[in-house]
Amino acid sequence: MTAGKKGIFYGIGVGPGDPDLITVKAARILDACDVVITPTKKMGKTSIAFEIVKSHISDLSKVLDMNFPMISLSQEREVLAKQWKENADAIELLLNEGKNVAFITLGDPMVFSTYSYVMEFLLKRDIEVVTLSGVPSFCNLAAQLNIPLTQGEESLGIVAMTQPIEEIRAILDAHQNIVVMKISANNVLMAEELEARGLEKSFVLVSNIGMENQQIIRDIDVLKGKIPYLSTLLVKKNYPLQ
Repeated sequence: MTAGKKGIFYGIGVGPGDPDLITVKAARILDACDVVITPTKKMGKTSIAFEIVKSHISDLSKVLDMNFPMISLSQEREVLAKQWKENADAIELLLNEGKNVAFITLGDPMVFSTYSYVMEFLLKRDIEVVTLSGVPSFCNLAAQLNIPLTQGEESLGIVAMTQPIEEIRAILDAHQNIVVMKISANNVLMAEELEARGLEKSFVLVSNIGMENQQIIRDIDVLKGKIPYLSTLLVKKNYPLQ
């Protein structure tokens, strides 16, 4: 690196869980970067994203945990924004030292990712940002089960259970195919919404995609119970899922 030159900030999607699904480019940059940031919900607790990619990092001493507490975006926006800014400030200090920094995130960096908020802070500060796509959980779900996400003239809606119920219902009604992210935030409510529309046999849920403890759920009663945090649900109105 040239003296006085700022480092590059990389946002790297590590995919849904299988370490082999990380891209060749992402693996190369991860190993070459000076610092690899792993977002954690609680300091001292290993992040799932790190567990996925650690085999691709030859020098684990450059890995830096950074706290990103899990707080409701709608209820505590100011608290979250303060944390994002503090983390962006810490990252900028590393970049100003000329270090290339990689920020790893589950799935794809542009799909419901904390990375995107930090990225927005850094883009305003004359910092070079390079984002590398990762495999989203819902794409891997469809591929594993050989279920097309969309066909012909069909539409695809993507919603998170952390969104207002009015938005969730609108997407359920508007599209033939619906991906529900962050389903564990209120899976019971989603089960009730599916039953109200006669869609209790038109969904499949996959938990811990690509990991040893992966589960495939098609039972509406199981959907009403406790499900893992890393769960994605696919609804298909015109395609047999059960």
